[in-house]
Amino acid sequence: MSKQELILSGKASFYLEVPYRLYRTASEGKQPLYVYLHETGENLAELEKKTAPLMVLPGHHLLIQAPYPDVLPEGEDRTYYWIPNYKDEQTITAAREYVSEFLQEVIDGLLPHIEASRLVLVGWEGSRNQVSYFCATRPHYINEMILFGGSVNRSWMEQDSSRYKHLRMLGLSGKDAEISEETAKTIQRWIQGDSKSANQG
Repeated sequence: MSKQELILSGKASFYLEVPYRLYRTASEGKQPLYVYLHETGENLAELEKKTAPLMVLPGHHLLIQAPYPDVLPEGEDRTYYWIPNYKDEQTITAAREYVSEFLQEVIDGLLPHIEASRLVLVGWEGSRNQVSYFCATRPHYINEMILFGGSVNRSWMEQDSSRYKHLRMLGLSGKDAEISEETAKTIQRWIQGDSKSANQG
């Protein structure tokens, strides 16, 4: 019987092709860049429909599909997730960092081609952990965070609170989380700094 000998063990990276779309709703000058992370279990087409009322906001709108597909079904009905269905916290955190590196790469690739005055990260209940992790690990990147129907996961933000003093957060729940033209007006007032017109988190 031949002897089994392990001669090499390691880890290799893999890449997934992930679609995104960038829209411009302002004709000139520096404007906010809104980056939308859809609910877990949705896709880019659903995100486009959901965010349609927000396209009245002057600026650039980046819609990104989550990278990990559901096994079934295929085609336009397939849904996507921000992290695979892992159980242990260490692997989950590693997956969040991997996705955050991907998001940063997409944004970095677009910034030279647009005039962005600030970066606004937008998410929902199902993507709040990914949104919160990205903001916690890259606070210099983000100016504002908006969450529909969810609250910020602050567990990653407790070590050095001074890093996040510039970061403004807006949580929209109940009727406020139902995206409409009125929602867009609320966000616009908040972005412009009118704290009386929105419930700043």
